[in-house]
Amino acid sequence: MASSDTHLAWDPKTLNHTDKPAGFGCLWRHTITDNGGWSSHPCNHMSNCYKVSVNERGALYNKDHQAIARRMKLVQEDFGLSGKAKKRIWKRFSVSDNSKRKLTLSDFFDRARQSLYWLRRGPEGWHIGVKHLDPVPNQTLKKGNRPQFQPRQNQTQGGYGAFYPYEHNYHHLIPVGAVEEWVIGKGESGSPSRSDLVVKLILISRWNIHNEKNMVLLPQQEFEALIVGLPAHCPWGVPAHAAYQASLQARLRALRSKIDRAIRQKKHPKDLKAEILDELNSLSNDLLVQVKSMMAGVQLGPVNV
Repeated sequence: MASSDTHLAWDPKTLNHTDKPAGFGCLWRHTITDNGGWSSHPCNHMSNCYKVSVNERGALYNKDHQAIARRMKLVQEDFGLSGKAKKRIWKRFSVSDNSKRKLTLSDFFDRARQSLYWLRRGPEGWHIGVKHLDPVPNQTLKKGNRPQFQPRQNQTQGGYGAFYPYEHNYHHLIPVGAVEEWVIGKGESGSPSRSDLVVKLILISRWNIHNEKNMVLLPQQEFEALIVGLPAHCPWGVPAHAAYQASLQARLRALRSKIDRAIRQKKHPKDLKAEILDELNSLSNDLLVQVKSMMAGVQLGPVNV
């Protein structure tokens, strides 16, 4: 078990967790080297997201997507892409930010077709946690009986990967980059100066950015998101949700100001632990409510927190 000193001194650029840091905070992404405890590691955001999605949020993901796709006229009788679906993908592709995009319109048609191939199996074709025996992705070391959306650990362990049964993402409701910029501080325009003391106080609170409350499973592309009834994470091959992240600035800067004020007043860390933890957990809860109520089938947008 990692000691508090070990975890508090952890620096994402130089060190890594060498064992399970249960009971201590974490603010960055890092490699998990504990293969035996990979799926239960408290910093495994993918596994945490999968667990909370299966156990507490199944209603978000286990709808009759076949019926929904038919009602929206997005599929043909054999679950091929309908003309309406192709037209929507074409229209949305043309207006999306293409400055960093490497994929073509044809690539997104193919991805939608692949998702529908799995949906064709039945009403549970896209359900979370469901195990299909056939058809499944052609991976010789993984034959059937793998729950859908289970994170892929390596070639032999875990699920089939982030494109099965449709491309998806394990999204941090409070993103790592937002915490880095507006709470920890980067010293750039609009960002406070970096404070290692602020880092320590948050870690002492035992808030882990990868905890279940701060995760939500989202479709990556707009076509599947429209059918599922959720916003898309980072569609069209552009790896950013800038508007969403920017909308967290005021709330996170307010938290940083609160911590700075407590430091000036020389408050004891024990008196701050609960306040910091409650504020961050409350923000995660508020964000989940807003994400679930966003327009389906378009990219994750700004929130009002």
